Amino acid sequence: MGELYRVVYTGQLRLGMEKREVIASFCQRFKVSEDKARKVLSSTKDLTLKKDLEKAKAEKYLQALESIGMIVRLEPMAQASGLDGLSLVPLDGKEEAPKSEPAAVVAEPSKPKKPRCPKCGSDRVEGDNCLACGIVLSKFLARQAAEAENEALNTEWTSDDQTGQAQGVRDPYAAPEADLVSGALAGELSDPVSHSAGHGWEWITRGFWHFKQNPLAWILTIVIWVVISLAVSMVPFIGSLAITLFSPVVLAGFMLGCAAQDHGDDFEISHLFAGFSSSVGQLVLVGLLYLVGFIIIMFVMTLFGGGVMFGMMGGMESMENPDPTMLSSAAGVGSVILMILVAFGLSIPLMMAYWFAPALIAMEGLSAIEAMKLSFAGCLKNILPFLIYGIVMMIIFVIGSIPVGLGLLVVMPVITASIYTAYRDIYYN
Repeated sequence: MGELYRVVYTGQLRLGMEKREVIASFCQRFKVSEDKARKVLSSTKDLTLKKDLEKAKAEKYLQALESIGMIVRLEPMAQASGLDGLSLVPLDGKEEAPKSEPAAVVAEPSKPKKPRCPKCGSDRVEGDNCLACGIVLSKFLARQAAEAENEALNTEWTSDDQTGQAQGVRDPYAAPEADLVSGALAGELSDPVSHSAGHGWEWITRGFWHFKQNPLAWILTIVIWVVISLAVSMVPFIGSLAITLFSPVVLAGFMLGCAAQDHGDDFEISHLFAGFSSSVGQLVLVGLLYLVGFIIIMFVMTLFGGGVMFGMMGGMESMENPDPTMLSSAAGVGSVILMILVAFGLSIPLMMAYWFAPALIAMEGLSAIEAMKLSFAGCLKNILPFLIYGIVMMIIFVIGSIPVGLGLLVVMPVITASIYTAYRDIYYN
């Protein structure tokens, strides 16, 4: 059996983290009550949260705790001891030998020497993404491990809880329902979460973080895409149609590039075409559905606007002898305003369904319909942050357009990356 480790909380938080936010994140991620989380976070000295862990599993706890703002460390254990302090695992107050975990719990897919996709076997692996089948490798491996561990871990916790109760020394910090390595920790997609309005600004600042990691690559990629779009659009009808259909594919590539940055890799120009490596059919279908929705909106807008204009002109009699004054003052202005309002009202739901769909397809493998439904639900639950987001983006877009549009070389990458940061914030909380 390999060396065992304990996870120790140092009693400190990362710089800039607020205690109340960390407590809330701790409760949500590790499924403990606020009172228990507050007691853990109130410690001012070393506190053992978990012990008798093999290295791979201990590192999972370490990453999870650090991700919510806690400063923790791993310590090797020569032997198990009943004097490790407070623990999230029930203790019986006695010294006991380290327990080896079932093979199903600790067994994790081993990485081959030459990087290959664990799902399709392709060697077209770039960073943490497989360009052949489109999966995120760490998520796929974590999902496999989580499925294998889930039943064994639940059994382990139940057994530990019963032991603690029998001895009458149940630890106050024991997780009553689940292991700390839960589905959310493993990086599983969750139902969209509703956030406060301030998150709209956070999406933008996080988007800027992605941009500043490799600004040259971001700028060149955006410029290349704009040039390609302009060139293709010059082909009558077919060009504009192709841009609409394949824009979700390109956006999916940008999302994969942002995901690569999240895993410590660089955003590269090649990410512009990464979306063409997987789920192209579903991504194109999103573009097609968006196009159909846009055509319907234009049709409704024309009917509605034409009807309003016809009515305000007084019907057939006025059509024969139209009054230029009425046409310009009443019917003209009124119908234009109403057409704009109708188009705007119908376009919002369409954009909500489109916004996160490329990311959900490229990184989650969802179908176009499922992705658009989930995208709509995520936007609907976050109307306030999207309102702030839209206002701020409109302001910086105008500012970026002032110096001959040069500012857009920064604004456009930030907007693109902010789609990814909002996606992660809403679906992976």
